[in-house]
Amino acid sequence: MLRVLPVRTPTLPPATHTNAYRLGDTVIDPASPWPDEQARLLAWLGEGVRRILLTHHHHDHVGGVEALRDATGAEIWAHPDSLLPFGIDHAVLDGEHIDTGEGVLVAVHTPGHADGHLAFRIAGTREWVVGDLVAGEGTIVIAPPEGHLATYLASLARVRVEADRVHPAHGPALPAEVLDRYVAHRHHRTAQVVEALAAGASDAHAVAARVYAGLPGVDLRLAAVQVGAHLQYLEETGRARPGASGWTLTEQR
Repeated sequence: MLRVLPVRTPTLPPATHTNAYRLGDTVIDPASPWPDEQARLLAWLGEGVRRILLTHHHHDHVGGVEALRDATGAEIWAHPDSLLPFGIDHAVLDGEHIDTGEGVLVAVHTPGHADGHLAFRIAGTREWVVGDLVAGEGTIVIAPPEGHLATYLASLARVRVEADRVHPAHGPALPAEVLDRYVAHRHHRTAQVVEALAAGASDAHAVAARVYAGLPGVDLRLAAVQVGAHLQYLEETGRARPGASGWTLTEQR
């Protein structure tokens, strides 16, 4: 049975914790860098941890990996494209089946938010552990150059085909319809970026100021990074282009 323990991490608001999952002998994303949380996780896990499996390399997912490895002797498994600050024992590839002793996890490469991002389907079910593909609180930042919107949308679509329920890294488990909402949200945000360009905004910061105006608690610097992913998407689909005076819409819009 899949079990979860949220551990406190230095993640982006509104999230304050990252979910550590256990299935059989495998722990997914032991994330906290803080000794008190690492000790709490170790006590919760008990005996029999043989494998540390990572969804991706971001700091709020890997902060406790080395401490757990040192305490248990568990191997570290991750996708070879993950830019980790430590070595791994096994490179997990798309489609790989991982026998945990209490169920098999099927690894699926789901980039777009991060290089090497993996999601894991519990074989024989339509339940997934999805890392930062979606969130139970807040949204997922797509930050170029690592973040790529078209790739992210494709990853959402790939998981949606085989999912009924998803277990994210931040917040509670969710019905798979959340994947549809994420796709719709990103297309809506792209449309807002187009409107901002049409109104005269010509760079990511100016677009962000228009698109996110009035939304409480928005960090406009981070919003501008997200807008950059949408501008890249518009360029790739032929609807906008950068120039000496900034971004402009093309006639194809």
